[in-house]
Amino acid sequence: MSSLEFDINRVNAWLAASHICTGLDDDAIKAIASQVQVRRVTAGETLASAGDAVTEFWIVVEGEIDAYLVNARGRERWLAKAEQGETVGEIAILENMPTRPIRYVARTHGTLLVAPAAMLRVWIENYPRVMQNLFATLSSRFKTVTGVASRKLPSPRLGIVVTSTRGYLLAGRVSTRLLEAGERLRVWASQPAHLRSSGSWPAELPIQELTPDDAPLLQPPTPNVDRQVVVWSAGSDPSIEARASQLLGCDELLWLLEPREGIQHLLLLKPVQEELSQKVRIVWLLDTETPVAPVLSGWEHKKPNLKVPVETQGGELTRLERQGLDRLVRVLRGFSIGLALAGGGAKGMAHLGVLRALEGAGLSFDVMSGTSAGAMVGILFSSGMSPELEVESFLRDLKPPRWIRFLPKWYNWYLVAQYRRRAWERLLRHYLHDWRLEQLLIPFYAITVDLVQVRTVVRSEGDAVRSILESINLPVVSKPILSDGMALVDGGILNNLPADVLAERGVDFVVGVDVSTHVRPVFAGNRPDMPTVRMKDAGVLDTLFRIFESQSHNLGKFRNEAVDFWIQPDVSGFGMAEFHRSAEIAAAGEAAALEQIPELKRRLADLEARLLEHPSR
Repeated sequence: MSSLEFDINRVNAWLAASHICTGLDDDAIKAIASQVQVRRVTAGETLASAGDAVTEFWIVVEGEIDAYLVNARGRERWLAKAEQGETVGEIAILENMPTRPIRYVARTHGTLLVAPAAMLRVWIENYPRVMQNLFATLSSRFKTVTGVASRKLPSPRLGIVVTSTRGYLLAGRVSTRLLEAGERLRVWASQPAHLRSSGSWPAELPIQELTPDDAPLLQPPTPNVDRQVVVWSAGSDPSIEARASQLLGCDELLWLLEPREGIQHLLLLKPVQEELSQKVRIVWLLDTETPVAPVLSGWEHKKPNLKVPVETQGGELTRLERQGLDRLVRVLRGFSIGLALAGGGAKGMAHLGVLRALEGAGLSFDVMSGTSAGAMVGILFSSGMSPELEVESFLRDLKPPRWIRFLPKWYNWYLVAQYRRRAWERLLRHYLHDWRLEQLLIPFYAITVDLVQVRTVVRSEGDAVRSILESINLPVVSKPILSDGMALVDGGILNNLPADVLAERGVDFVVGVDVSTHVRPVFAGNRPDMPTVRMKDAGVLDTLFRIFESQSHNLGKFRNEAVDFWIQPDVSGFGMAEFHRSAEIAAAGEAAALEQIPELKRRLADLEARLLEHPSR
């Protein structure tokens, strides 16, 4: 960047056209013009980096500037674009920030008027209109950058299409939860009686009947209403096709589908599919007879589908119903919580205790990731299996025959036998059948490593059992799994705690469960204070498992920046092959989680308040 001499009349004209100088008289503009410098910038140039001292601010008079918000972990997201006439950097000055939280990059060639940081306060004191202009043009940016404002509701005009009695039941539950969250709703329905008779509709929320001529969703939001909701019946008269214009007036459409019916009602709207594909979010209504969603085909959609169990007509919700409703409401409220589970062999059974404690505290997650044992435990949980049943199943299915217990370190050899006999696949198929990851209740990212290209591979689709087998595939103990030009082994080699996978996909808050943080300074009976003559030779398997343990322990240190909240059970007293102690290991995980839950709840409440605060209230 370079400072240039410009004709003062040209500078005056630039200032007169800027937002900050709107309404100022000629004398004020001339005074300000004498206190700025002109600077040319080139496209792609970094004008300031996050962490730079706040020494000046700019008025953009030619060109455009991109602003990128950088969080404490160094992750960036595009925040805003400053155009001709707008100011840049004044928020940090007004907030007395010593350093910038924003990186600024010139999008195009352009020109800036630059003033010292202290000069902005002088202008505000001398010309009250300057402050008025700043608030009028930059209030939303001010709140976003300082972290006190929040997102607007992602779907202030929400449509819900129901195809069954269970759909009406879920529509009522969603509305109740939105009211409990403090939202102010206005509701229309094509068949109000169906909603009221579902038994789940909040009594305090009136329903206005929707006629074919009504177009409530095309109305602008009103000051005393946060969200407008319209509920249609796909089988109503007139047909759903006749209401296409109303559907297109939504910001988002929840299409509540019965798996047995499929997408027949959606397919009637083929003529407007391209427009609707941007708005429709399919919600599959599941139950014990249909525990996973069908594989969707025949409809192009942009929004990820959701799976919400609806099993009971009244009374207390089941664990899966509550968790599914939580996920749906968070999608509508515009934020997400993720859970990343580390690998660690049998030590990963601690995840089951952590999940048990989190469930008991009423906490649920929108998306999960896992490596090795974390993938195995997590995918079973994502399919709807309870932590208690997982513990029981591992103890029963991995119970060794009596004779093997007479061998030294029998649990190591038994684990090797599980791989050599391909017993893992038989065990997992019993619970996961031929289900695919994209059918499960909770989206899951499983981590494996390709030795051909020496890279991490992230599985979010495809056969769920195969995804686990790839992720738990211990090198040396088992051969690499060959698949489409890849040789796949245990994901813990490169990424033992895949929190970064969730952060990179926009998850707002990531909880990381690491079972490799605590490592006992004992190996094959050898301790640091033991003289050489008393030390024992280590077996091959002991050495191999210790290498995996050491690698997991040290790799985790380099990925901490992606975790917002840690749960780190101390399972250092257990071995990687000791699956016969799954109940004890799970208990250690549960104890660690119970200690952290009060703080986790506080952090999540703060997150929701920060993200969803409504300035109008």
